[in-house]
Amino acid sequence: MLIALLSAALLLALAFVGADLTSDRALFSLQPPGGGAPDMLPAQRLDLHRTFFTIWAALVLVVPALSLFGFRRRSEHAARYWLAFWTAALLVFLVHFYWAVVVLFGNDWQRILHTPRVSAPRLDTVFAVWWCVDVLLAWTLGSEAVWVRAQRWGVHLLAFVLFFMGAAREGELLWSRGLGWSLAVCVAISLLLLAVRRARPGVRG
Repeated sequence: MLIALLSAALLLALAFVGADLTSDRALFSLQPPGGGAPDMLPAQRLDLHRTFFTIWAALVLVVPALSLFGFRRRSEHAARYWLAFWTAALLVFLVHFYWAVVVLFGNDWQRILHTPRVSAPRLDTVFAVWWCVDVLLAWTLGSEAVWVRAQRWGVHLLAFVLFFMGAAREGELLWSRGLGWSLAVCVAISLLLLAVRRARPGVRG
């Protein structure tokens, strides 16, 4: 857990430092996707950068969590690292969520719900709450009941879809799209390894 928390702290620090160092550059458009009138003021550029940089930090942390997810019931070592990075990624994601909702949009849900800059605000909110619930269950329940396992697969699948689509498809920068595709590659490799292990005689599936 310590490694994951230190990674989260380091990535958050790098995110804020990176945002500060690039706040005078037009890395991200002040206009929403598709053009139209700008929905961000030039004075908000620093907070806009912090919003993007923090979601990148969360994405980096969610890669090992999603990659280890399928192995958590086969290895105590994998289970510990999965939970550590799943929790650390959530903490960083909550920083991003706060910065986007409260700081960038001023907690104005009318703007959030009607801007093309946020593709699925309701789903993102449900996901944030669901992720918190799953982490709480993981830390408080000693074993996985069927319903816990079912919802856990659901929230991990949703995490993959939202992070991948947000970065690989909707990312403005090559760096963002690269992170999204790196997530997909890592998860695909982990699924392939999991399938190989299941196919081996005598391996518990």
